[in-house]
Amino acid sequence: MDNGSDMHNDPGNAAPGALEAVRRFVDTDDIYNGRDALADVTAATEWLVAEGMLDKGPSMTAHDLSALRNLRDALRTMAAANTLGEQPPRGAVDTFNGLAARHAASVRLAVGRGATVASLEPCEDGPGGVVARLATAVHEAVLTGTWTRLKSCDNPECRWLFYDGSRSRTARWCSMRACGSIVKARRYRDRQRRGAADAS
Repeated sequence: MDNGSDMHNDPGNAAPGALEAVRRFVDTDDIYNGRDALADVTAATEWLVAEGMLDKGPSMTAHDLSALRNLRDALRTMAAANTLGEQPPRGAVDTFNGLAARHAASVRLAVGRGATVASLEPCEDGPGGVVARLATAVHEAVLTGTWTRLKSCDNPECRWLFYDGSRSRTARWCSMRACGSIVKARRYRDRQRRGAADAS
């Protein structure tokens, strides 16, 4: 199995609206294939620019990169809690809140076709603006009820983020055909071994 770019771009994994940027950001840490798009300042800058999340502006520092990686870890941990239907760990929430608090966003109104739409927009450019943009996307997802559908694959060797669009909201794997089958087969073999050990 290769959980590389093909899985990353699978429309079945995509989240709606701005939440998709959060999913793609967390999946920069491709655990299964051992690839990290935020491995260093240069790689992180290239990825963020390619994704349209970073424009020309203040250069990224090692401190900025550390903040982005900490945010990524916190978001993955919170998404893993969504997979299990649990509240996110306090430490992950505190990390998210602490990072988000350093970078402000403001309300922006837009009027079109007889309707007024409000959105939160980052108040700065550069890496701080990236943090603010991701934080506002989570804010919007919580308000619209889509946040709990953003999950981390329950295969510990994968942990890819995916959007659970199922009616039951009970999906646990990024792909039932791939990770779901692997985990189920592994758990079956474990039960068989335990049964054999108990019988001996």
